[in-house]
Amino acid sequence: MPATTTGGPQPATPVGPGPGVVTPATGPGVAPRAIVHGAPADPGPGFSERGAPDRLAPVARRASLGRRGGTGVRAGQLVTGQVAVAIVLAALGRGTPVMLAALLAAVLLVAIAWARVRGRWLFEWLGTAAGHLTRRRALPGPAGPAELLDLVAPGTVVRSTELSGGPAAVLEDTDGMVALLELGDPGDLLGDAPRAVPGPAALLPPVGPDVPPLRIQLLLAGTPAPVPAAGGTVGTSYRQLTDGRLAGRERAVLAVRVLRVDGWSEEDLRRVLGGTLRRIVRRLGPLTARPLGVPAALRVLGELAHHDGHPLRESWPVLRSGTLVQATFRLIHWPGAEGAGARRLVPRLLALPATATTVSLCAGPPPVSGATEVPTELTVRLAAGTTEELTAAAEALDRLVTGLGGELSRLDGAHLAGLAGTLPLALTTPGAQSRPALDDWELTLGEAGMMVGTNRHGGAVTVRLFRPESTRVLLVGGVRAAQLLALRAMALGALVVVQTGRPRAWEPFVRGVGAPGGTIPLIPPGRPVAERVGTALRPLLLVVDAGPVPADAEPGPPWRATLVVRDELTPADVDALTRADLAVLQPLDATEAALAGAALGLGGSAEWLTRIRDDMVAVVNRRALRWALLSPTPIEAQLIGRPARG
Repeated sequence: MPATTTGGPQPATPVGPGPGVVTPATGPGVAPRAIVHGAPADPGPGFSERGAPDRLAPVARRASLGRRGGTGVRAGQLVTGQVAVAIVLAALGRGTPVMLAALLAAVLLVAIAWARVRGRWLFEWLGTAAGHLTRRRALPGPAGPAELLDLVAPGTVVRSTELSGGPAAVLEDTDGMVALLELGDPGDLLGDAPRAVPGPAALLPPVGPDVPPLRIQLLLAGTPAPVPAAGGTVGTSYRQLTDGRLAGRERAVLAVRVLRVDGWSEEDLRRVLGGTLRRIVRRLGPLTARPLGVPAALRVLGELAHHDGHPLRESWPVLRSGTLVQATFRLIHWPGAEGAGARRLVPRLLALPATATTVSLCAGPPPVSGATEVPTELTVRLAAGTTEELTAAAEALDRLVTGLGGELSRLDGAHLAGLAGTLPLALTTPGAQSRPALDDWELTLGEAGMMVGTNRHGGAVTVRLFRPESTRVLLVGGVRAAQLLALRAMALGALVVVQTGRPRAWEPFVRGVGAPGGTIPLIPPGRPVAERVGTALRPLLLVVDAGPVPADAEPGPPWRATLVVRDELTPADVDALTRADLAVLQPLDATEAALAGAALGLGGSAEWLTRIRDDMVAVVNRRALRWALLSPTPIEAQLIGRPARG
């Protein structure tokens, strides 16, 4: 079957048309240690014939009471004011000392109830301080995702059950049970096909007597490109290339929570949860969604928390996790919904100058009174390498939200609760303001990645080199093209290691580029690289420039991309090319094009590999082919030269 193609920038000879094809991924397996609970086939959310509006009303009332607050006046404040007046009246005629004591007590009560500090009532600050001092706030290292979950959501139990046609993790606590769906196909490494993501309120099932209350959380995480740590030459060059329009990485996870309510058994809740997941998967359509099993769900929790086993500790102003500092914010006043600012709020939040930004949109449960408006809450978490970078990102966040007419509250003293609210647990963030959901959120998934070049329309051609599994890339071309890709990977925060038998070809590039925290290591062929090097925020690009390399029989560690460089494509490289997750091909001769076409299933498109310009590449993933003009920046041209083959 021939590959599908899209055109690149107009070369001397035209190139082939057509979009690529994306295929769905399969779900992960289940850890042996998980407790397996079988569940019968699920007929869907409307399976029960019982009428239960009287059971749902208390839950809706509790949710409504929990959402009151923000900047409004509480009933308790009015009562406190009345008590203060009563104390003063009761002290009348009892002498000066008693009167002074009564006045002091009244002033303290009024101050606690009615004084505002940084947008919050003083009694709220006192409650936050009491909780901060009395709860567990640290996780010593080394610790895994299960220990992290116990810290942020004590008492949560992770079980494995059959949901949506396969094994899936279910997180159970006293409030309900949660299942996770990861959006996007991890095997699709080409980032030029953005797909719309519906808001969480649009995914909630209709309210009915046979459906228990549900909450749906859409969690979006992203990193900018260049990352703040990629300053100097690397950051400036990549900024020239992309104009800051592309995110380096993005991730989307849906958390579906069914709430416990009187009259619904554990089995009933699981059946409703499974039916809701199936309906959501159908609703998402081409946007691939897969339930996460127990190991994958725990791994995703750790990665979204930026927790790699190092100690985690909450202080009053920040949350420290390893070398990162994090802060959480809740939206207490939404921007006006009449303009485009509110619809584009989330994409603009993900572009903030932080090491990573996580945005939680949580909707539900729907009201049972017949109203159609679904309450939605928004929480933001920023992560940075230093407190100075975090301060700069927080200031940019405040400018963005206030410029749109909204208002944020920083969760000082409660950042651990903010962390829980920005993990896929579908929890209610304490004090978050809910509002009717927008019908037209501008949310997309699929554009982020490392920019390889531009197509013939001037659009970016991006690839997702770094993911929770290893990525094998084969480059047929010259060392200069490999250096160009390495430089651009560094802008995404990647650590680059070069394994080469010709260090003299790399030394000028290494001297000119440098790297945050040191230089690019040049190691001889055959020297191993540490297995655990590479994280979501600090992935590893291993460049193997050492002649013919056998195809890896086993997958490598996660968050590592191995770029094998071949000056010429020979029959000995066909097996490695066939097994590669991604192929990057500079202009080939007729013999090489025939080998590449057969190995990659390019069909008639293979002959164009001999006719493209010398500064173009073909990027192939799953028989989908993209043409890209490498478009070196002035800095890249000075450091590397023209990235032509040879």
